[in-house]
Amino acid sequence: MSLPPEQSTPHPVVLFSAGATSYELIQYLGDTSNGELLLARRRYADTLGSAVIIKRLQGPKSAVEHARLLEEFRLIIQLHHPCIAQVYLVRMHEGSPHVVMEHVEGSSLEAILSCAAMRGQPLSEQFAAYVVGEVADGLHHAHTLRNRQGPLGVIHRDVAPRNIRLGLRGRVKLTDFAVAFSRMEGRIATVGPLLKGDIAYAAPEYLLLHPLDARSDLFSLGVVLLEMLTGKHLLDLEEVEQAMREAGPPTAVQSALRTEVQSWVNPSQMAMRMERFRPEHVERATRALSTPMRAIVMRLLRREPAERFQTALDLRNELWSFLGGTGRCYGPRDAEQEAAQVHADAIERHGGAQLPEEDAFPGGWSGPPRKPMP
Repeated sequence: MSLPPEQSTPHPVVLFSAGATSYELIQYLGDTSNGELLLARRRYADTLGSAVIIKRLQGPKSAVEHARLLEEFRLIIQLHHPCIAQVYLVRMHEGSPHVVMEHVEGSSLEAILSCAAMRGQPLSEQFAAYVVGEVADGLHHAHTLRNRQGPLGVIHRDVAPRNIRLGLRGRVKLTDFAVAFSRMEGRIATVGPLLKGDIAYAAPEYLLLHPLDARSDLFSLGVVLLEMLTGKHLLDLEEVEQAMREAGPPTAVQSALRTEVQSWVNPSQMAMRMERFRPEHVERATRALSTPMRAIVMRLLRREPAERFQTALDLRNELWSFLGGTGRCYGPRDAEQEAAQVHADAIERHGGAQLPEEDAFPGGWSGPPRKPMP
């Protein structure tokens, strides 16, 4: 991949043009597992347009890789929902695919969770219900997407805090369908024990190399919800870690697992942790929550897909009912204000020190889980 360009360039660096629109580089954001991310702006003749994110991918090395890229492009360009970051354009330039996406200015949920951990207090049940309800609404659109041949069977496969963003006006966006699974005609299936996405949020069936469906995304969303409400990651619960240590060596299937994105432990250990978590671990981790919210988390984190919410629409409706039952309306402005307060509390807790700046659109390794709340 190319090196980051010098920021002091006197004239705008034009990445490429499409018709009368050119895309000028603003900032290099970093590498991903299959390319690099760039913050750019659109220019129409002499008129400066809005900022966008450009994902510049590595050029395909084989016919199979080329076919997979075409499949991904055909899929993501069809997603149109207010809770999904929009893909505007896909273009080949100098042998490399370029994906032009909506720039969601604001914070990733990962950054908000880090601030919550720094202040020593988890996010409110209302904030968590609002954010996860919006993500569920976007997932319902993706899961039920159809074309003329029928249902596409889309599964995101990477529902994680780094791929959920809270915009400046409190609007929630699910991003990065780059590793999504689908049943589109002509699809090239991924073969073998190579896992895509951040496996710290993967469903049990994924780590067992079993077939996936929409309920797998809902389990991942349950792990996110648990972390928002308790500051604890499901697979970092002390009881789960202890059960893994007492289990002995990994199985042959677990030892063979490989990942495209680095996580905070290796894939075999992640699979061993997932195999050993039990409902009672979730029960104890959620004992401080309200009864309705606790029931939602418990249902999302069932090992068997048949025992979870069966559709993202069911989950969205349950969370909307929860918010209605709290006696007050909670919406984008409330979420924006709470996120700002969490950030301010984290700064105050650390003596007024400014927190590290967040990438405009992070897309690399998400690092280890945040430390549990005291």
